[in-house]
Amino acid sequence: MLFRSSVRAARPLAPLARGLSASAVRRDHFLDVDPSAFKKRALEGGTKPVLVDFYADWCQPCRVLSPVLKKLTGPETQYDLMTVDVDKHPELAGEFKVTALPTVVAFKDGKVKNKFLGFRSEADVKKFLTML
Repeated sequence: MLFRSSVRAARPLAPLARGLSASAVRRDHFLDVDPSAFKKRALEGGTKPVLVDFYADWCQPCRVLSPVLKKLTGPETQYDLMTVDVDKHPELAGEFKVTALPTVVAFKDGKVKNKFLGFRSEADVKKFLTML
């Protein structure tokens, strides 16, 4: 007696198609950027001032300051936020003379307008933003 095999030949799976949307996306937080993204957004600029948060993963004051900065920047504010990991991009930290962490540098129209070192309270950061 012969048995018929019910095993079918394996077919290659069709590649999964991803739907892409052409709608505009408003970005206000540019997290963990590389030098080219930094140059494009902070130096070549846009209409909004950009706060650049120079940080490191091991820096405890950086971890406390980041949520404050994220809260004060966003779609409903006048400011964008960009973060730069100084361990991954020491050339950017050197270029802007980052000697302590966290360091926040404010750019407007592609130029440095102001900066502060170390942790600041939410009220202090708000005051800093009014000086831009």
